[in-house]
Amino acid sequence: MRFTTMSMVALVCLMPRLTSAQERTGKAAVISVQPISAMLTVYAGEAELAMSRSATIGVGATYWSPDVIDGDFNYLSGDLKVRYYPEGHALQGFSFGGSVGVTHLSATDNSSGTGSASGPSIGVMLDYNWLLGAEKAFYVGLGLGAKTLFISDKSVADQATLHYPTVRLSVGWAF
Repeated sequence: MRFTTMSMVALVCLMPRLTSAQERTGKAAVISVQPISAMLTVYAGEAELAMSRSATIGVGATYWSPDVIDGDFNYLSGDLKVRYYPEGHALQGFSFGGSVGVTHLSATDNSSGTGSASGPSIGVMLDYNWLLGAEKAFYVGLGLGAKTLFISDKSVADQATLHYPTVRLSVGWAF
């Protein structure tokens, strides 16, 4: 009984936040992919949820396996992302934010063999997003940022890029 009462109180407290995040377009979440970067062997997807009129929280995943002449490496990362929309329209317009996550690297060098390591990562983002169409359900997002990986295994870290810029062109569905 006490758990049910606490659950109801929590739901009543959260409801105004969730409804205020939906006031402008009625959309509270976005699921998107990056189709152009997929053509360049960078596969990425993201889900973003409006927590208020000006803040969102999301998760993203990226897999990158470029073809390198003298070796090969793979990046697999998962991130928790927070964005702030200063105009007060979550999921639309200009935003900036940060990410924290975990990245797994594996590297193969023709002369020294293979290695893999995992470690935390942090990033920053500047984005501009649109909700298009009659129902405002088609999402387009453009963004720039930077990411740093903290990999302590020197045999892998020496073969990989640990600080790099990020670029995104995302398309998706808002609901």
